Amino acid sequence: MLLVRRDLVTKYAQTMLGPLWFVIQPIVMAIVLSVAINSGAGVTTEGVPPFLFNLCSLAPWFYFSQTFASVGATFVNNANLFQKVYFPRSSVPLAVGLSNLVALAIQTSLFLIVLVAYHVSGVWTSPSWRIVLIPVLFIELVVFTLGAGLCVASLAARYRDLVHAMQYVLLIAMFASLVFVPLSNLPTHLRWLPWFNPLAVIIESMRSLALNTSGVTAIQSVVSVAISVGLFLLGLLAFERASRTAVDLA
Repeated sequence: MLLVRRDLVTKYAQTMLGPLWFVIQPIVMAIVLSVAINSGAGVTTEGVPPFLFNLCSLAPWFYFSQTFASVGATFVNNANLFQKVYFPRSSVPLAVGLSNLVALAIQTSLFLIVLVAYHVSGVWTSPSWRIVLIPVLFIELVVFTLGAGLCVASLAARYRDLVHAMQYVLLIAMFASLVFVPLSNLPTHLRWLPWFNPLAVIIESMRSLALNTSGVTAIQSVVSVAISVGLFLLGLLAFERASRTAVDLA
């Protein structure tokens, strides 16, 4: 818990707005996507208001991108700490995953507030009762994100260039994870993407649960969970193995 608290306190230390950035980031990004992608490029959102559609997608995306980047750089960012004192190295990335749940909860709450406002005002009145199942998706989101981050961290312990390459990986991942495009808008020959990308399944499923849009199949969901769990176990084993030599390489 000390590591979780440390991560929360240091993340926005010496900033004027502090935790308000949890709210500002998705709002600004949702506006940009709505204007540039939906209005500018003409990407439709299955009848859902673009701002609401994007706000729903961005909550899991921000959790993934921020956690993945932090976990992937674990050995680089914490080299001095690891050299000074011994403790289970895996507790650091796990603490990052837990602390970022605060931002995920705030941004999801923001989405729900906007959803209720749209419903009450009559702008959009087709929410789904299945929205109560979203926390189940977040379990897979945490497992997949930590798994991916741990795999990268284990490689970055020896190949430090990977830390600098993660920004490009995240850029590609944003397009490959259907953040601003529903699966139904993809050409038929590209609809295999969710089979190999659990994050795309999670984001598409969250929109389906909350906004009544078309979702993925049950088989795709099962495959997604299997990949997420397998990646987490692989990442944890690789991370533990890398931690034995990472300090010597620092």
